[in-house]
Amino acid sequence: MFPDERDDYRSAIDASKASEWKREQEARIFGGRSKRGKGSGAGGSSQPPQQVRRTQSGREPHYKLLVAPSLYKSSGAKQKNIKDMFEEGSIREKMGRLVSKFFIYDNMPPHKADSHHFKNKIIGAQELGVGAQPPSTHEIRHQYLEIEYKEMKEYVDNFKNKWDKYCCTIICDGWTGPTRLSIINFMVYCKGRTIFLKSVDASNKIKDHQYIYGLIKDVVKEVGEKNVVQIITDNGFAFVKAGKKLMKKYSLFWTPCAAHCIDLIFKDIGKKDIVASVIHDGKAVTNFIYNHGWLLSQIREVCKGEIVRSGATRFATNHIALDSLLKKIKI
Repeated sequence: MFPDERDDYRSAIDASKASEWKREQEARIFGGRSKRGKGSGAGGSSQPPQQVRRTQSGREPHYKLLVAPSLYKSSGAKQKNIKDMFEEGSIREKMGRLVSKFFIYDNMPPHKADSHHFKNKIIGAQELGVGAQPPSTHEIRHQYLEIEYKEMKEYVDNFKNKWDKYCCTIICDGWTGPTRLSIINFMVYCKGRTIFLKSVDASNKIKDHQYIYGLIKDVVKEVGEKNVVQIITDNGFAFVKAGKKLMKKYSLFWTPCAAHCIDLIFKDIGKKDIVASVIHDGKAVTNFIYNHGWLLSQIREVCKGEIVRSGATRFATNHIALDSLLKKIKI
């Protein structure tokens, strides 16, 4: 019997058992009502039949979606021979279906299957063999999380030992979220690797050059004055003034962020009248297309793609959309 036929057979048996159980419950409930009704009539009593109280057994059964069998709880799990494996179908197909159920029913994104740690998990389970139990929720949250924290701390400490030998660059990145939460992140780059150092909540602070200067100065002291050769920040006025002030105090270089420079360049270009009018017309055409479902469907079918695509920076998105419109017209 093929795997698909076996699954259909099991589903039919489960449905038959559920239907039979439902008929038995209905017969027991409604049959008891009819017997009580006959008994009251034989005694000549004019009282109406008593209402049968609704109990747990009288409720409609609630059937759940069939799930994969718990292989790790099965007491009959044993090492199978080659003959049994080939009789049950492809080994890769069986493993693929079990893994896919985990991704599908637990809402895991499919690209996580390419994760290095996921592949290690599969290889480790194969090496341990039958009988190895997966960790519990409590073990993951406490025991193994603490182990991973210690391992990562050792990695960072080993990385910090190279700062005095190769020196490093401090990267400062500030952003504001949708809830107006302002966070300033500090990272350290050394010998081709970058680690996260700390983050500061600056939501209730005035982010002037004095405040930024104080934050970066504390980070320089934490990393080591002799270990820092460069500081990279964005091109905000407060960051520029703080960076120049730090160069006067320490023997280091301040460098503006290249991505932020490009973003500001696109912003200034977009302020030109001739460019601003083209961007306005492009937005009007794009909004008209995306507000009409039939037209958008035809554009996607004929042009084989979307018009609007997100860019690396906020202001670069307008120019990428205009380039996409130009290419769609040539098609």
